[in-house]
Amino acid sequence: MAAYVVRACAPKDLPDIMRLVKDIAVIYKLPLNKIRTNVEELKEAGFGKRPRFECFVAEVPPHQKTKEGHTLIGYVLSVYTYNIWKGRNLYIDNMYVMPEYRGRRIGKMLLNTAVTAAWQNGCTQIRMHSSSEKPENIKFLEFHGGEDLSVKEGWNLFRFQESELLSLAAQSKF
Repeated sequence: MAAYVVRACAPKDLPDIMRLVKDIAVIYKLPLNKIRTNVEELKEAGFGKRPRFECFVAEVPPHQKTKEGHTLIGYVLSVYTYNIWKGRNLYIDNMYVMPEYRGRRIGKMLLNTAVTAAWQNGCTQIRMHSSSEKPENIKFLEFHGGEDLSVKEGWNLFRFQESELLSLAAQSKF
């Protein structure tokens, strides 16, 4: 029997999700003051009138808690999207397991749980991005059947930041 459980995220888990988001920011050397999301925004986005994301968490029993006393040690957060060729898809925005808990198949269980939910909700594809600076993440995704579209098909991921959104919206004729 696994020494952890993967379950649906609950509102009470959101402070821990934010803790893990900050851990990720430190790993990627992103300034913490650049994180716009907070617990209240997550609560509204995930558990409000129109939930915007789905999240599963990995939790260890109290006797395996972190040295800081935490039992929530990983999560996968995703959103449903639509692809004109394939129909409903799941986009995994983030999947993270604290480094000291890796190698225990927790990431695989988080991925499997998100995939199962996606399949049950009629999805035909899972999409996810991964930093080229984290080859171990790419290897994990490829090992579990993911295709690197930037290598295989030449697809590039683009992002429009807030300033570009404002500029484009200002040009709109609506």
